[in-house]
Amino acid sequence: MAQIISVLSGKGGAGKSTTTVMLGGALAAAGKRVLLVDCDAGLRSLEIFTGAGSETVYHWGDALDKTCSIADALLHCKGGYSLLPAPDKLPETVRPERFAALLNCFSANFDFILIDGPAGLGRGFRFAAAPAQHILLVSAPDEVSLYACNAAREALSAEGKQSMRLILNHFRYMAVRKSFQKNIDDSIDKTGVRLIGIVPEDNNLCYFGSNGLLPKGNSKGVRAFIRIAGRLEGKNIPLKLNDLL
Repeated sequence: MAQIISVLSGKGGAGKSTTTVMLGGALAAAGKRVLLVDCDAGLRSLEIFTGAGSETVYHWGDALDKTCSIADALLHCKGGYSLLPAPDKLPETVRPERFAALLNCFSANFDFILIDGPAGLGRGFRFAAAPAQHILLVSAPDEVSLYACNAAREALSAEGKQSMRLILNHFRYMAVRKSFQKNIDDSIDKTGVRLIGIVPEDNNLCYFGSNGLLPKGNSKGVRAFIRIAGRLEGKNIPLKLNDLL
């Protein structure tokens, strides 16, 4: 049965979609069966990040209203994972529980199901959170992003979600030293979430935005996502500050 993991943050720009695709690619490269689910209705950014937008015919809204079969809504991407695209808008008559039931239909066929949530704490946030066994909260180490992440944690706790981990994204060591960004301990304290990984600022990550593949070469950002993916698999991978430099 799949681990169902929602990637959320509470605000836009933290790097939810990047995180979803990078972790999906890293897990697929490790031999895992991975399904990415786009829950950002309207923006549908995973179609761009995976390079699969031109192939989209159906989405999970069509599967819910029986316009297509569940299998017809899936796209198989060159990154080694599958994608379940988002509709143009959230179905008005569908409750998050029905969306969760739909994803449970895929559970036996995948090892990991990663859900990319929208910005904000509205209805789309609740849809993305409903199926999740585990939550990855993504935040940059700045005051606004950390505040939004804490608000997301509180909203999730109110819904009974307990398994949450923090990914600090866009981390710049020199910015922390100059007090332009919050340090790791302050970031954990402000969000109230246990840390699972830190992703340093890395322009090489822009590479995958047009082709849906893990960037090649010795990229510190890619290495960070591979380490986080390993932790999701249950591997004991220590967090070392030198890995971020």
